[in-house]
Amino acid sequence: MRVGVIGTGHIARQHLSCLRELAGVEIAAVCDLSRGLAEAAAERFGVPRWFTDSRTMLDEIRPDVVHVTTPPTSHYRLASDAIQAGSHVLVEKPITVSFDEVESLLDQARDKNRALIEDYNYVFNKPVQRLLNMIESGEFGHVVHVEVLFCLDILAKGNPFCDPNAPHPCLTMPGGAIADFLPHLASLAHAFVGPHRGVRSTWRKRSDSPLPSDEFQAMVNAERGTAALGFSAHAQPDVFWLRVYGTKMRAAANLFETRLTIERTRGGPKPLVPLFNSLDEARAVRRSAFGSLVRKLSGGPGAYEGLWALLTKTYEALNKGGQPPVSSQQIQEVNRLIDDLKKPEYQF
Repeated sequence: MRVGVIGTGHIARQHLSCLRELAGVEIAAVCDLSRGLAEAAAERFGVPRWFTDSRTMLDEIRPDVVHVTTPPTSHYRLASDAIQAGSHVLVEKPITVSFDEVESLLDQARDKNRALIEDYNYVFNKPVQRLLNMIESGEFGHVVHVEVLFCLDILAKGNPFCDPNAPHPCLTMPGGAIADFLPHLASLAHAFVGPHRGVRSTWRKRSDSPLPSDEFQAMVNAERGTAALGFSAHAQPDVFWLRVYGTKMRAAANLFETRLTIERTRGGPKPLVPLFNSLDEARAVRRSAFGSLVRKLSGGPGAYEGLWALLTKTYEALNKGGQPPVSSQQIQEVNRLIDDLKKPEYQF
């Protein structure tokens, strides 16, 4: 399959690194408004053609698949152009600025019989996939509640979200910088408790910064349970917690690392249950500490293992004519939740 990548920034390098490892995939071209960045990416990843105009790339290369890895405010036009040119399209999150644009892209993809995929990479991380498999098998029991919390110091000196000399494109979006992270929160909540029925969210600004908000919390009433979602630019150290509560187990995963701990209901004397669960947790934490270090030093996908897994599954599906790992219905339901999360005090 011939692939074109539009945008050659940080996340594009992860896409390109994975694509060149996939059998049956040819990276035919890269494109960036910056001639220097486009040429440098082509040289680094051995790509034969580079462009500074995306429509020219689409006309000359006719790629089977296009990856859109530019800032979110440009996603709609670039994805629409690629769909109309006959390409399947994988778009970095957030897929568009508004829900109306999401629905428009889904309609266009449906009309052209093309796949449209949004990058929900954390859903495909190993700990998340393990939990989803345990739930599907019945081992975990029914999910009652899920918590997803991002703690990330985006206010730190040098962070691109706070650079006064180069305003970040996300700052013009409803929700500002936090909107860039909502697809992670919403896609994980959707994976565990399904489409939402109502939400109530709170947005706060605790510091003097360019960000319209730097704290966010929401409660979600969903089809299969409830969810608590949050983002904090102040709570430290950085962490991305996923906690899932079921009728037979509860689990906690730090998605910035490889840590997954599970506490189970057990037979035997009840006072001993916390002891056995604590011993299991200690072993899991010890393994994850070494596993995370190895992952960071191995030169592989590292923290982007979920993206690599998503791309692998996507190309397997496209080659076989099967359903991509992220469905149109999933994209619609996740983005409908995101749209409601941006409405403070939206009622159940």
